[in-house]
Formats: sequence, C-alpha cells, structure tokens
Amino acid sequence: MPIFHRGRSDRPARSLKWVAVPAAAIATILAAHWTMAGPAPQEPGPGQEAKANKYAKAQDNDRPAPLPPFELDQTLKTVPVPHDRTWFNAQMVSTALEPSDKQGIWVLDFSFYPVRIVTVEVPGKGRRQIHYLYYKVVNRTGKPRKFVPQFVMVNEDRQRFEDEVVPEAIPVIRKRQDPSIPVLGAVDIIGVIPPSTRKNVDDAVFGVACWDRWDPKSDRFSIYVRGLSDGYKEVPAESGGKPVARYKTLKLDFIRRGDQFHLHEREIESADPPYSWVYW
Repeated sequence: MPIFHRGRSDRPARSLKWVAVPAAAIATILAAHWTMAGPAPQEPGPGQEAKANKYAKAQDNDRPAPLPPFELDQTLKTVPVPHDRTWFNAQMVSTALEPSDKQGIWVLDFSFYPVRIVTVEVPGKGRRQIHYLYYKVVNRTGKPRKFVPQFVMVNEDRQRFEDEVVPEAIPVIRKRQDPSIPVLGAVDIIGVIPPSTRKNVDDAVFGVACWDRWDPKSDRFSIYVRGLSDGYKEVPAESGGKPVARYKTLKLDFIRRGDQFHLHEREIESADPPYSWVYW
C-alpha cells in the first residue's frame, strides 16, 4: 500500500496537495539521510568488527595478481636435440666416476661454452656488461633428478661472486646463442630433470648463469658448479670440530688476456685443462 506524503504543489503556498509516494522510495530517502546525518565512524573496540568505510572506492580493492606457488619439485621442460649435434666451441664434461668418488652416486651430463660478455640495459643501473656461462644439462642416470645448481665465480684473490638474476639478459643471450631453444635463468632452472632414455637423442635443459658483479682486473678465474651430482664426503674441520661436508663440484678454469679497461670476450679462453672435478 502506498504511503501518502504531504508535499507542495505548483499552487499558492496555502494550497497543499497529497502526493502518493511508494514505500521503497521512502526507505531509500531515509537510509540516505541517516548515512549523511549519522555520527562519524569510530575505530572498533576490543571484540568488535570493523565497520565499512563510507569513503571507500572500488579501485581501493584492486590488488596485484597473487604470485604462483613455487614448487621445488616442478619438472623442467626438456628440449630434444640430436646426440651427435656439433656444438662449435662447446666443451663436453666427462661423467666417469673418479677414484675419490663413492660408488653409486649419480652425475648429470654437462657441456658449456666459454664465458662470454653481453651488454644489456638494466633498470636503475643503465648499460651493463654481463658475464654469462651458457650450458646444457642432460640426465642420463635413468631416474628423475632434482637440479638446484649453484654457480660461483672465484678470482685469484679468492673473492667469490655468486651468479645473479638478470632477466633483461636472458632474451638477448637466447637470440645470440640459439633463438629456437628456450634458455632458463637462475630461478627458472630449479626443478626436476626427467631422464633422457631415447637413443641418439638428448632431452636437454639449456640454462645460463649471469654475473653483473665480477673482477675486471683478474687474469685467471674459476667457476664452481655445484648440483650436478649427489656425491659428497666429509673432511676434518680446520678447527678440529665436527667434520665438514664437501660436495662433488665441477670446476671450470678460465684465463683472461688483456687489461681491465678494454674488456672483450675474445680475451677470455678456457685454461688447460678446461675443467676438473673437486670436492668443494
């Protein structure tokens, strides 16, 4: 039933007219009046729920998309390449066990190019010369293997430079090396490598380690690659305490011929021998 409201008409002021107004409209008008005339919102007390903010806007609720959950056990996507494919200037690493290794350990196949330099624009830093190591990993152990690689550059003074995340360098390096093959950086490379079992085919993972920080004055440096094997051994601690675990690590040795002012990758070459397995 409509509710009647006494409102003014277009007649003289003393002449009044009853106008029919729906109940829903009355409720809306009263609610709006109460919202404007009501007391200012207060902070909720103990045990009370917070009241809605009347000044809130729709865009206040905008939030960035949630980050995808990180799964250490994610399976890395492999790229099939011919086993006998020639990689110009690439160095293959032997996976044969050495006398100091324990029986039953596994070792992943690894090959790499000599350290190269690429110039990229890094936000907040400008144009930077990035040293990088482009490599290929193949799992021929017969079982899935977790791959969490670590790359550490060490100069003559035993200064250590960890590989860094430089996303701007990845597409530049891929275009230069082989645009048809996806290449993974320091974060994306972590995961499980499935076994490669097909004959004459390497189901490989291609990665790159990058350094924005390095020593331009060094004439010789090494890159230690850990994560290619589960081999380890315990050695006595120098302080005489508990034994220290050392892990089977690939050591890549390089020579830099030139000065610190005119750096060029042509001045970087592998030493002789180019690599060795150590416990580090």
